[in-house]
Amino acid sequence: MKVLVLYDSQTGNTEKVAKRIHETMVSAGYESDCVKVKKNTVLDLYAYDLLFVGSPVIAWGPTNSMKNFVLEKFRAYTKTHIDHSAPLRPGKFTVSFCTYAGSHIGELEAIPLTKWFSAFTGHLGYQNMGEWHIVGEFHNQEEINTRGRLGDIRGRPNANDLLDVENRVKGLLPALSAWNS
Repeated sequence: MKVLVLYDSQTGNTEKVAKRIHETMVSAGYESDCVKVKKNTVLDLYAYDLLFVGSPVIAWGPTNSMKNFVLEKFRAYTKTHIDHSAPLRPGKFTVSFCTYAGSHIGELEAIPLTKWFSAFTGHLGYQNMGEWHIVGEFHNQEEINTRGRLGDIRGRPNANDLLDVENRVKGLLPALSAWNS
């Protein structure tokens, strides 16, 4: 199984999560690429069996770089790969993930983003295996990090958050094996 961890990050929160996913997949013996989206990122998503797609939450959506990448891929694949009935492609799986501070309304700020990623990869024919929302701090915003609905989020994602991500990845692997048998 070939794995792609595709992400964008602005302050390093999402990058920490993406790298932990990648490291966990590599240590489990999988071929994994970890790619931060840039303006001219060129990738064939169909070359991968498992996609992890992530971004920080910016106004309930992804970063502009990730949004542009996804929309460009969707337009291109609509011409070449996407069947309008969006059938599942055997052996193709995806997990959507994000980091969010949620000081205003908590996890509700994160759900629209992972749903958007899942809709995109669903159109590609990938089976959704999860939507992961990981708390991250607002950098240089001390007051916001301590007053929101999530309580004190300074230093997040922390070691415990990243261990949870690692355990989610490890827990996903037997499920993928079951689909492939």
